[in-house]
Amino acid sequence: MDGLIPVVLLTVIALVFLLFWVLVALPQRRARSTQEDIIKNLKIGEQVVTVGGMVGKLTHLDLDKDLARIEIAPGIEIRLIPAAISHPLDIMQRLNKAQAEADKKQPAGKKKA
Repeated sequence: MDGLIPVVLLTVIALVFLLFWVLVALPQRRARSTQEDIIKNLKIGEQVVTVGGMVGKLTHLDLDKDLARIEIAPGIEIRLIPAAISHPLDIMQRLNKAQAEADKKQPAGKKKA
């Protein structure tokens, strides 16, 4: 019986760690990957939204130097790090378009409900 307690304790600790990994670490990794993809696909001249809610036109993006600039009014630019860019202003249209293209590629009997 005394040898069973450490095994049960280690099993519970392992299950808690696994639960933490599935509920916290994995979604954060996916979100970080998605954010990096969004930043890599940005083009100069696109309207973007920052994590602070500012909207402006992307005028400069240098991922090597970790620097971006957006124009928030004619002649007014702010510098920020690319990670502060949340998404393009037209993200919903892009997502809808991507979903429509994915639906077209699926066979008729395989479409999601």
